[in-house]
Amino acid sequence: MYFSFYSKDINFVGNLFYLNDEYSLQYRPYCTNVGTTIVYGTYTGLDIICETCEVVYISGFSPKNAWVRKRMTVPKAKTGRLWVHLSNPPLKGVGISYGDYWETYYDDEKQYICIGDNETNESDDCVEFANNVIGVLRDGDLIAIWAKIKEVETAKDIEKELI
Repeated sequence: MYFSFYSKDINFVGNLFYLNDEYSLQYRPYCTNVGTTIVYGTYTGLDIICETCEVVYISGFSPKNAWVRKRMTVPKAKTGRLWVHLSNPPLKGVGISYGDYWETYYDDEKQYICIGDNETNESDDCVEFANNVIGVLRDGDLIAIWAKIKEVETAKDIEKELI
């Protein structure tokens, strides 16, 4: 498995929300074409469209009490599309594992989380593939996901935010 991106100016729609009552990340609005998830960490993953293998956003269970508080520098990113390349076509509803447990870091001042390696190099490719969601690629490997979150108590509060 490896990742690639295409740099393109895109006006993204949506935001990543953290639901305190569910300990989960949800991107809204949903992409109805999502067919499977590439799981990294515990139950957090990259949601992809099976037909194209395009990564559209992140979601999943991510208990905040396991996050490591840290002041971080959010990497500069190009906007574009992010793809995963698999040896076999993905099947709808069947999750794909990617690596071991990834630590989640949280900068409460910037409202950003970083899942994975929070140190980037000049040679890393950073692509914003959803609104305020950045994938960091190093030699075709995904090494981190950065995301600005909006905290809400419940899913009902998301609907208030979207109005």
